[in-house]
Amino acid sequence: MKVTKRQLRRIIKEEKAKLLREGLAQEENLDNAITEYVNDLAEQRGVDPLELKADVLSFVEGWFEHEATAEY
Repeated sequence: MKVTKRQLRRIIKEEKAKLLREGLAQEENLDNAITEYVNDLAEQRGVDPLELKADVLSFVEGWFEHEATAEY
């Protein structure tokens, strides 16, 4: 079965949209997990959860930046 250029473009567009939706869902799940962890930890330690979340997110972003630039 041959696939026309138009069909191929449509398939690629649909798959890209699917991957973007899945990526956003995973990002939301990660944010929810971080928020739950931070709230529990902040309650245990008696600190402001918003400040703690900012610190955790800063650490995570720094880790990803470091991993992106690390040489293997």
